[in-house]
Amino acid sequence: MAKQRIYVDSLTKKLRFVRFAWYLVYTLFYCWTPRILFWKWRVLILRLFGAKIGSGCKIDPSCFIWAPWNLEIGDLTCIANKVELYSVDKIKIGSNVTISQRSFICTASHDITLLSKPLTHAPIEIADHAWVCAESFLAPGVKVGEGAVIGARSAVFKDVEAWSVVGGNPAKFIKKRILRDGN
Repeated sequence: MAKQRIYVDSLTKKLRFVRFAWYLVYTLFYCWTPRILFWKWRVLILRLFGAKIGSGCKIDPSCFIWAPWNLEIGDLTCIANKVELYSVDKIKIGSNVTISQRSFICTASHDITLLSKPLTHAPIEIADHAWVCAESFLAPGVKVGEGAVIGARSAVFKDVEAWSVVGGNPAKFIKKRILRDGN
C-alpha cells in the first residue's frame, strides 16, 4: 500500500483573507438581493472585488463566483441562476454570452498523479455570442469559440470551435451553427 500523504493547501494567508472578505460580502450584500431589481448592485459589488464587467450584464444572485478578481465579462452577458464560476484562474467571458442555470465553469482541479493531490489550474475563455446551456461543465483550460453552443448537461474537456454545436459527455461535435437572416 502506498504511503499516505496529506494534502498541502497552497493558498497564501493574504488570499485566504481576501476570500473570507469576499465570502462575507457575498453572504451579506449579494446573494439575497432580489433577482430583477439589483443587477447593477451585484455588478458594482463584483467590480469592487476586482471583476471587470461590461455594461448591461445580468448576473443572478444565486450565481457563485469563487474569486471575482479573476473574472472578466464583456457587454450584455447573462449568467443564470445557480451557475458556479470556480475562478481559481482567470475566466474571460465575451459579450452577448449566455451561461444557463446550474452550469459549472471550473478553472481548477487536482493532480491525481501525486498522492498529495496539489491544486492545478488553467484559464477558461468563452468568446462572444456563445451559449453554455443548462447544467454544462467546462474543464480547466477550455476555450469556447465565438458563437458556439454547448448543449445541455454537456461536459467539455477540449476546445470548442467557433459557430459549432457540441453536446454529450464528453462533448462531441454535433453540427455547425448557421444563423438565418433576420432577428
